[in-house]
Amino acid sequence: MATILSTANLMATYWATLGNTYSLHTGSPGAAGTANEASGGGYSRQSTTWGTAAGGVVTGSQLVFPVLNGNSTHACRWNGTTLRDIIDITDVVLSPAGEIKFTPSSAVPYV
Repeated sequence: MATILSTANLMATYWATLGNTYSLHTGSPGAAGTANEASGGGYSRQSTTWGTAAGGVVTGSQLVFPVLNGNSTHACRWNGTTLRDIIDITDVVLSPAGEIKFTPSSAVPYV
């Protein structure tokens, strides 16, 4: 069954309401999303501001994580203390310390 554009936009908008805070991880975050969370170097969880869905896509504001040297392999999306998504990101290696930036988005296919 095909999803029409207006329905895709509603679905993307709903998805955005499920959480807007992200954590960064240096290894698998585990089932609870709490293992291997980055630390030090000014790291803290970051929140995005979701835009208006268009074309079945909702995009948030860019997230900027200050981090120490090392690898980052995963991000998690949260709604308060409730884990919503575990995201396997392209491995990032920083040396020396710096910032990891990404812009979250979700797309709902439609015909």
